[in-house]
Amino acid sequence: MKIVLEHLTKKFPARGKKGEEVTAVRDFTFEIPDGSLIGLLGPSGCGKSTALNLLCGLEAPTEGKIYFGDTDVTDMPPELRGVGMVFQNYALFPNLNVYQNIFMAKEKKNGFVLDNRKHAQLAAQILERLEHPISPDTLIGDLRVGQQQMIEIARNLIA
Repeated sequence: MKIVLEHLTKKFPARGKKGEEVTAVRDFTFEIPDGSLIGLLGPSGCGKSTALNLLCGLEAPTEGKIYFGDTDVTDMPPELRGVGMVFQNYALFPNLNVYQNIFMAKEKKNGFVLDNRKHAQLAAQILERLEHPISPDTLIGDLRVGQQQMIEIARNLIA
């Protein structure tokens, strides 16, 4: 589904006695076509993370609207949006293997056992889809940065 950010603005209140209000995103309008993969690039402080936080519902816009397809999700809570974020600094556990990292969040949330055959099959399916397949037994510290990002994405897909 397409995603539309329409005239988004996010202002943060002033800090301290003489601080001024900070406008992190100003009148940002952007459409992400259905099935597209995009990246936001820009210098530090230009509003990339704030725009993503607005999209995910972690921040509320000061002005503007967010649409998923034809649905206005501007005021929808984050847990109902079905959107996740992967950060540049991954939250992977270097002492655990790929399989354990993929299912760590789900295990903590739902209390399932890591050696569950269903989850092993799902992990295998996810890892087979990667351009360069990764063994589920590989330690995170043995992976290249791009592979670590794929594991973080896989974890977010099943969490």
